[in-house]
Amino acid sequence: MLHTTAQERYEKLKKVFARLMDSFNRNDLDDFIQTANSLPEWIRRDGSLSQEQKDALERFVVAPSLDWQICHQVANAQKHVKASTRGLPTTAPVVKSVRHKPGGRGFMELPSMRIFGAGEDIVIEYDDKREPALGFVVRTFKHFHYIFEMAPVPLTHRVIPSSMTELLG
Repeated sequence: MLHTTAQERYEKLKKVFARLMDSFNRNDLDDFIQTANSLPEWIRRDGSLSQEQKDALERFVVAPSLDWQICHQVANAQKHVKASTRGLPTTAPVVKSVRHKPGGRGFMELPSMRIFGAGEDIVIEYDDKREPALGFVVRTFKHFHYIFEMAPVPLTHRVIPSSMTELLG
């Protein structure tokens, strides 16, 4: 095994997330999606994680969750070389395609003036809507950040990151 705990798997996700924030691209997006898609099983099997951490996971991996469905459906499409909606609950959004082109501008964080996520402009099409992949990545990472870095801390000592710089550590 390359990773033996859920925490190690999360550390990989964190590194891929940092790379995406430096230069948003398909290769790292694929790594991010594959790693995030595998984390639920790692979390469920890791006896060292608290019930709060496991409950936070279960709130994320529900059928209507757009971020979870993007992650899970794109990961499966990459694994099986095609998208499949077989077995998908009717309440779940259906990912139809992922389109990319150069020129993604990312976003600037004030007051640091740092630009995050510039690189490729990647858009995920689902149902009759479009979702920037950059937004999906940030939201998905925040779910796992909560599970691994906030939930283990006593409630009175938790500090919510107020910037991308703080989120990246």
